[in-house]
Amino acid sequence: MKKKKKGLLAAIVVLVVLVGVYAVMRVAIPDEDQSTDTEESKETAFEEDAADITKLKIQSGENTYTFTHEDDTWKYADDENFPLSESQFLNIVSSITSISSTRELEKTDNLADYGLQNPEVQVVVTDKDGKETELKFGDVNDSVSGCYMSKSGSDTIYLVDSSVKSGLQFKITDLADKEEIPSITASTIKNVEINSNGTVQTLETNDASETGWTYKDRDGNTTAVDSSKVGEYMNNYSGVSWNDFVTYRTDNLSEYGLDNPTTITVNYQVTETKESSDEDTDDESKSSSDSSSDETEQVTVNKQAVFLIGKQDTEGNYYAKMQDSKYIYTLSADKVESMLNINPEDLVSSLVADYSFADLDKVTFVRNGQTYTAVKKEIEVEKDSDDKDSSDDSTETETKYYINDKEIDKTAFSTFFSTVTSMEWQEQNQGIQAEGTPDITITFEKEGGINNTVGYYAYDANFYLVKDSKGNEMMVNKMKVKEMLDAFDSMIKNWESGETK
Repeated sequence: MKKKKKGLLAAIVVLVVLVGVYAVMRVAIPDEDQSTDTEESKETAFEEDAADITKLKIQSGENTYTFTHEDDTWKYADDENFPLSESQFLNIVSSITSISSTRELEKTDNLADYGLQNPEVQVVVTDKDGKETELKFGDVNDSVSGCYMSKSGSDTIYLVDSSVKSGLQFKITDLADKEEIPSITASTIKNVEINSNGTVQTLETNDASETGWTYKDRDGNTTAVDSSKVGEYMNNYSGVSWNDFVTYRTDNLSEYGLDNPTTITVNYQVTETKESSDEDTDDESKSSSDSSSDETEQVTVNKQAVFLIGKQDTEGNYYAKMQDSKYIYTLSADKVESMLNINPEDLVSSLVADYSFADLDKVTFVRNGQTYTAVKKEIEVEKDSDDKDSSDDSTETETKYYINDKEIDKTAFSTFFSTVTSMEWQEQNQGIQAEGTPDITITFEKEGGINNTVGYYAYDANFYLVKDSKGNEMMVNKMKVKEMLDAFDSMIKNWESGETK
């Protein structure tokens, strides 16, 4: 019985000790470690009508900024010429006009525990009566997404939403009213010209080019380039936006390398709505119209955007501005370099012969000393009985393919021709001497435009040397060429034997 009493006594002692430890921890541990499962009510920690605030002094890190409010307008007091974005600054004002707290702690002498001894962010709010209230924002409590705040004239420490503090951490340049870069869609660009130290590169639409686009290098040499790859490059100009505002002072452009900049000129088109009054319409349209209101029409308008690119800052970004803009900004290095680096080798199609038979007048093949000319013809044929209707028209137009005036099955020819147009080169070379006669030559022709002859020469164990009449010399996988030659020979054999139409 005595043992039982001793055990009970020991248990009571342990319980008392644990209760004491818990009480000490409740006092010693900062509020972030004291959680509750109940929803906490919010109390107002600070409130001020935005219209009654006449001045804000904001310390953000090492920077201190003062803003004044007069005649419903906010200004940056340290430099009233600074282009302050009032909409952005009003977001800051609204964040402090009503600050709620989720918890309130009695102020202690140990402010360092809450990051309030030397806080990163401080705000002095001056109202219309000249009364100043200082708000200090200390450490962030990540577990409850809050930060500690103190207020002058109060012994209380408040736990407020951490977004209040983060919204007050900025550089003055973050609040600049940035000019907009014109909205440019890649598909609407007609010409891009890059001028660097007097040397010019141009990428432009060209109706005389087989691909519709040409690239002109610094020496004036012109090359047809692949339209799809041009489109990928033009995407660089879609959604361009400034990184950071730098300055509104443009009296010393040399400081930013903008006294002799690289210029990027983009010519593009936009569709605009034009209003046409009754004076713009003829008498017939006037008389037939029952409405006196103006009409509208969609018109295509030519536009131009000129980027000026300077030197790089310490972070690698480029100083830049639009030609007609008032301010200087930065653009990211990736964006600028992707705009400036036009590499013709990246723009040239990797296809040996990127032609559609439907777009050509004829294609001529020379193989084993024999010439084969392929054309397409529109032929009137009898309609199938299922397709005939009640009208007298019993014929329809059908496209048929012919080689040397003898019809060839369209599917068979298309299957072979796909091996020609899908052929890709592995590398381009200049000055390689072709030996012997080509295993096959293919000439692509279209009146007033395309006339290109491509010859395939056996080269080594791995490659064929392919040369065309435009001066291109390409190395092509030998197995791919063999596949094309076998497909051609098989097609011609069947065509000659009549096994195909």
